[in-house]
Amino acid sequence: MPKSSEVGRPSASLSDTLSEILQHAGVGKLSTIRVTGSAGLASLLWFCRHGYEHVGYSRGGPDAADPIDLLFVPQTCDLGALDAILTRGPHPAEGGVLIVQTPDVGALGGVDPIHDLLERRGYRIERCLHGRHRELHVARRRPRAAYRAAA
Repeated sequence: MPKSSEVGRPSASLSDTLSEILQHAGVGKLSTIRVTGSAGLASLLWFCRHGYEHVGYSRGGPDAADPIDLLFVPQTCDLGALDAILTRGPHPAEGGVLIVQTPDVGALGGVDPIHDLLERRGYRIERCLHGRHRELHVARRRPRAAYRAAA
């Protein structure tokens, strides 16, 4: 049920929601942003149209350019696709943010497999938004020493 202050307000547009998520994650117009994946073109254009100055597309593999503040994966990734991105794809710098959409797999035996994978790969989940059959994960990359010690 919506909060009383939200009753009667029109629902936020997808653009407004993304802007709010980025702001909450500390991603600004001067942040270094990489978009990856098959649905990346529309997202790349969105960032450019909204004044983000350091945005580019990454096909995959480590990004040798500037440290990445945000890696944005707009298409829905199942567990295997997310694992491949985390293994072979570009990575945000330590303290950087990963935003990825996955199917809503739910918790199996009390453990969410997407959250488990992200945590094992050195990310701390900051936010998880649930939609129709999908989840949007906002995760921050921990310093390497922190997740090596936890492993």
